[in-house]
Amino acid sequence: MSLNNKIEYNTSIYYFLIANQATQKEIGTFIDNSDNLNNINDLNTIVSNAREILKSDNTSIKGKKNKLSLENHNIYYMITTTDFFYLAAIRKNSQYCKKENLIFELMEDIDHQGIKKLVDKNGELTNVGKQNLKFSIEKYQESNKSKLTKTNFFDLISSSNINQNNKYTMVNSQINEVKNDIDSNTNNMITNINDTDDLDNKSLKIIEQSMKFQNDSNILDKKLKCQKIRNWLIIGICILLILIIIIYIFVK
Repeated sequence: MSLNNKIEYNTSIYYFLIANQATQKEIGTFIDNSDNLNNINDLNTIVSNAREILKSDNTSIKGKKNKLSLENHNIYYMITTTDFFYLAAIRKNSQYCKKENLIFELMEDIDHQGIKKLVDKNGELTNVGKQNLKFSIEKYQESNKSKLTKTNFFDLISSSNINQNNKYTMVNSQINEVKNDIDSNTNNMITNINDTDDLDNKSLKIIEQSMKFQNDSNILDKKLKCQKIRNWLIIGICILLILIIIIYIFVK
């Protein structure tokens, strides 16, 4: 495979966007970072046009497939009947511009895969969703490579290796994300167990303090009763002495 063919092939799908047409919210994007012809101005123009299309009147384009021609790119977009928006930017020197039906086939395939549902709480693609989108685009380009460029035996071997590496990358990414989730859940469980032990210790301390308070209350109650009885005895003795003195005075 020549260098020119490789560059042209790698830059076939330069930018890809998934969004929700009803809410006009972007769900996820794919940008070919390996593009040696990458131009930031081109990317800004594409993103700007993509957002303008997304904000256009959805009642007139829902369920349709359309094309927008720019200076260096062609933009293809499709809006499904369920309000999901797909857009791809293709360089005009790409062979895909001669096989436009393949672009829309890719969008339909990605829609059927349900990648749009692999989102986080903010409604944006998770790492697994981004990897699946990247893998689907690269796999689709690879599978249609024979339709776009000349191939030979060595190209097919290289294609197989690239495809296999992409699979390994995606699987490793998924494994790492699951591992991170397991580690996070394990840490949360350990924290919850420690919190439970701490609550048990606090509960035991509260029970001990409550029992001590009850004992102190009983002791105080007994002391008050004894003091009350002693006071009544003293009062009784005083009254008795007064009576004895009075009787003694009258008898005398």
